[in-house]
Amino acid sequence: MTQRIRVKVAIGIAITVAIVSLSLYWWRRQPGPPTVVSGGAGQVIVEDSSPVAKVKTVPLSYGRINETLTAYGIVELLPSTIEIYNVTFECIITRVLVTAGQVVNPGELLLIIKPSPDTQLIFKQAQDELESVRLEEALLSDRIKLQLSTKQDMVPVQLRSRLAEKKLNSLKERGVESMKEIRADSAGIVYFIGAQPGQTVPAGTNLLQLANEDQIIVRLGVESDDFNRLEKGQSVKLKPILAPDSKSIEGTIQTITRRVDPITRLVSVMVKPMSEGKLLLNDYIEGKIIVSSRNALLAPREAILPDSGGHSLFTVMGGHAVRHLVQIGLETSGKMEIISKELKEGDPVVVLGNYELSDGMPVVEERKQ
Repeated sequence: MTQRIRVKVAIGIAITVAIVSLSLYWWRRQPGPPTVVSGGAGQVIVEDSSPVAKVKTVPLSYGRINETLTAYGIVELLPSTIEIYNVTFECIITRVLVTAGQVVNPGELLLIIKPSPDTQLIFKQAQDELESVRLEEALLSDRIKLQLSTKQDMVPVQLRSRLAEKKLNSLKERGVESMKEIRADSAGIVYFIGAQPGQTVPAGTNLLQLANEDQIIVRLGVESDDFNRLEKGQSVKLKPILAPDSKSIEGTIQTITRRVDPITRLVSVMVKPMSEGKLLLNDYIEGKIIVSSRNALLAPREAILPDSGGHSLFTVMGGHAVRHLVQIGLETSGKMEIISKELKEGDPVVVLGNYELSDGMPVVEERKQ
């Protein structure tokens, strides 16, 4: 075989190999037989050569969902339950043995006071007056025995004597004659202290306020637009704003005022916390008022997609994505109520990779823990 023939044969073989390779590549690029996937809206025909998406799914759950209204407020005491300690005479504060916010027991010493110089003078005058009247009464009694006066003359003297005695006894009962200890009549929280050691205070001064610990209440401020959604007895979850990781305290709405505060422009709602709940007076509180609650089919919020003015989600069936149009009911920060006749508890709903999906698209599913 000559050199020229060998070259022609080699070229022919190379051309044949190239043609066969191109044919195989073209054949592999052709779509395979269609696969039918049953979906919620009917049957969707897809091709095996479609792109494959990686997704994560979680099963739909059925449970209780609450619609809440968030409001903020402060811990207060019911004004009608505050016990006020004062004195009816001018005095000097000798010692203050408690601090505001302190819990005290029945009989515990709160304050020590003593009469002021002016009060002591009034007490001395009352003593002198009674002594003078009694002396006058004794002298008049001797005059009557000597028939120098009549019993009728004794009447006004005896009246002045009784009045002077009552005045002195009244001062003694109020503790005017000496230092006086003021003790707690019942257990409670020291809510207010209105006097300092060494201070001279007039009669009737509010020295101290003691409140029953069970009468703590939370005043929440609610927008007037939400007023009609509130009812007495609704459950509220209370949590201190400055301690967001603390456990919520259960409470119920006790009073709903029918007045908009002129400063905050909010409606005041009084919430009674559970007796075992421990809240600090004047602490700022976040309250979540449960305005609606029911059992429903629940999906994670990240599974829901906007869809032509409505909502949709994807489930996985037979290795393919299936689109479902759904209605949304109650919502929380993490879950949403799903209303759909096609879906049921346990269906795998896509929560990651769903924005890239189309109906019938092949997927590789990974269950999210």
